[in-house]
Amino acid sequence: MLDLVNTQVSVARTTASDPIAFKIDGREVHAEPSDLVLEAILREKEIPHVCYHSKLMGPIQSCDTCMVEVDGQLVRACGLKVAPGMAVVTDSKRAVAARSEAFDVILGNHLLYCTVCDNNNENCTVHNTALAMNVEHQEHPFKPKPYAVDMSNPFYRYDPSQCILCGRCVQACQTVQVNETLSIGWELDHPRVLWDSGMQIGGLPV
Repeated sequence: MLDLVNTQVSVARTTASDPIAFKIDGREVHAEPSDLVLEAILREKEIPHVCYHSKLMGPIQSCDTCMVEVDGQLVRACGLKVAPGMAVVTDSKRAVAARSEAFDVILGNHLLYCTVCDNNNENCTVHNTALAMNVEHQEHPFKPKPYAVDMSNPFYRYDPSQCILCGRCVQACQTVQVNETLSIGWELDHPRVLWDSGMQIGGLPV
């Protein structure tokens, strides 16, 4: 009986690790069971993804710029694992419109002044996404936040009016560094990233 149980467990483990077959835009692809839909898509083609960074931080699911259709339903590609037989459509009108709307909302928190920005070095996710999506205008106008640029630390600065509140820095702080220093004050009239629940980088009250 013990040998039978061990054999069944071994078979189950082998099956669970077998590549999964499904379709992306009508083309059959294969992925590991642990793969996110977004990871599988990015091996085939580029689609927008602002808040997703890597498996190290895991899905944040805050920006909605990676929306696709899976079996006819709009979903965040970064927040769903692949499954056998699923049909993923990245270029449907619904998916493209959802991604465009999500990114437009993001631009309400970020002024596109790329030609004079210090980060105009092809290393800016917002800039690169705007180029990839061919953004020429935005429906949600930029609204600056009533906070000064925080330059109280000699090594980095925080500009609230350029922060898109994607949560990447908070996620890295809490799950990678595990020091829980950063958070986002969503309860504020104008949400912003906080240090130690309300302190600026250099330890000054907000």
